[in-house]
Amino acid sequence: MASRNRRYTVNEIISMLEDEGNFERADIHVQPPPVDELTDEDSASEDEEVGYNNLSGRQLDQQATATVIRLDGRHVVDSASDSDLETDHSSDSSDTDEYEVPANIAKRPQVRIALRDPAPRPKRPAPVKRKWENKDLPEQDKDRFTWHGSNIDKSRWPQTPDGIFNLFFDDDVINMIVEQSIRYAGSKGSHSFSTSPQEIRIFLAILLISGYNTVPRRRQFWSRDDDVRNEAIARTMPRDRFDILVRYVHLCDNNNLDREDKFSKVRPLLCLLNERFLLYFLKEKNLSIDESMIPYYGRHGAKQFIRGKPIRFEFFLGMGGAVVMDLLSELQKDDAYHLTFDNLFTSLKLVDRLTDMGISCTGTIRANRIEDCPVKNVKDMGKTQRGNYDKRYDAHKGLIVVRWNDNNIVNVVSNCHGVEPLQQATRWSKQEKARVRLPQPYLIKHYNQTMGGVDRMDQNVEKYRISIRSKKWWWPVFMYCIDLAVQQTWHIYRATDAGLRQPLDLLGVRRALVTVLLAQGRTPAVSPGRPRGRMRPLSRRIPDHIRLDGKNHYAEPAKEVRCSLCGKNAGHNVPNVMLECTGNALKCFTVFRYSYDQSQKT
Repeated sequence: MASRNRRYTVNEIISMLEDEGNFERADIHVQPPPVDELTDEDSASEDEEVGYNNLSGRQLDQQATATVIRLDGRHVVDSASDSDLETDHSSDSSDTDEYEVPANIAKRPQVRIALRDPAPRPKRPAPVKRKWENKDLPEQDKDRFTWHGSNIDKSRWPQTPDGIFNLFFDDDVINMIVEQSIRYAGSKGSHSFSTSPQEIRIFLAILLISGYNTVPRRRQFWSRDDDVRNEAIARTMPRDRFDILVRYVHLCDNNNLDREDKFSKVRPLLCLLNERFLLYFLKEKNLSIDESMIPYYGRHGAKQFIRGKPIRFEFFLGMGGAVVMDLLSELQKDDAYHLTFDNLFTSLKLVDRLTDMGISCTGTIRANRIEDCPVKNVKDMGKTQRGNYDKRYDAHKGLIVVRWNDNNIVNVVSNCHGVEPLQQATRWSKQEKARVRLPQPYLIKHYNQTMGGVDRMDQNVEKYRISIRSKKWWWPVFMYCIDLAVQQTWHIYRATDAGLRQPLDLLGVRRALVTVLLAQGRTPAVSPGRPRGRMRPLSRRIPDHIRLDGKNHYAEPAKEVRCSLCGKNAGHNVPNVMLECTGNALKCFTVFRYSYDQSQKT
């Protein structure tokens, strides 16, 4: 039994309250550490309620007292003694929300931790009985998953980057941004603020330009200096108007926020985009599941620090087996996908559940998650020659666990791939000063071939990430959603017929999208005179998507210029829409605006 002169620690009090569970509220008052002792900073925001999940290990070991509010009165948990709870019935049970802090702790700095009455803990399921055998995965286990193929009709999809991008940022998404931005501006006192879907699309185009044409300060896009000015941006939207949009753009109704959701500021946009990403999902057999990172250096309760990652301070999205099951709940149930994931997600229970659902999977697994699998331990495996492996097959559940000695010890589990046929891996040998070939189990080879999808997506997003920043904490998530939609646009465009005929890289798709967004909202500038140099080709004059849409194309009087279609010199005072000619201007106008070039049809 603990002595009376020692106080409970925060961790001990939390354990007592969780085991008891019969209370309405509990406030824990943490005794501060000595002045000369270093403390760990709380990871939560100062404006948020502190929960015990936010406390560090040093804070959990600090001595503390607790005041527990029950129906029968107020109870003080102070020092460890035979009586854990000292009952005080002096206060009326009907007034349990108002109480005095004990005098011995009232004058020192305190941290209030609000605990809720914990729900009853569900009973743990019985451990799975496994039958481990030292053999490879049988052939009948490899052939039990049947892929039915992809039946997507890609011909119905848009054939241009802007058309594909509009599948994600469609009218519903843009109108939501317009509506919430106007509401937010009104709440800030700017009742005259107004915007339109067309202006929001131009706003998105300027953000996308900043990903591949960066300047140290965003206002330099509108500078008069030739070395930093961007004429496409300056001619499309005034600088002050863009600053106003950055100030008032909003994605949610602040009066209806979910206080339990740390991402409630961007949740409406995330929900809309998730629906559209699933609706226009390129169905493939191999799906990789991994975490994604959004750089963030401000203060927020969801920010994490991960040592060794390229981005150490970030919003960390996706981790644990629940993420895998949530993804599968949105996919078609009759398709035998093959999932690949890393050790943040993998467990033997997850593999068992996927097997029961008829889904094949392969993933690296941590050594403490292989349960009672009798593979050679990590210490002994590290002493073996590089390239050696040990395997165990579970005859009850039909899975195999392989431990392989590479540059480090690697643990892999699969329900569809085994060790055979044995592959070869090339590694650098310090002893031989040359590259050597090592035996590599087949399931590890397949894992390396199918795992890098999310990492490649992160690499593409990082390459042309939007550089315009804001002080709003949710701004990086908003910019990530735009970049992610462009990445998905490129992914789909490569699979279309137009993408096969005219391949574009990620930068080409991004620039083609920006060109159309700016052209749809730009006011034509009056030329001061004849343009210098040779006239640009017709194919580069204006995008086909704008030229052939049949909207707002009118002939206007102009001075003498050349026809964009036939190249002939036009006279004065003839209809001019960048394509004047002598003799038959209306014919050229009709061909230019309402028909395709015959070479593009073939």
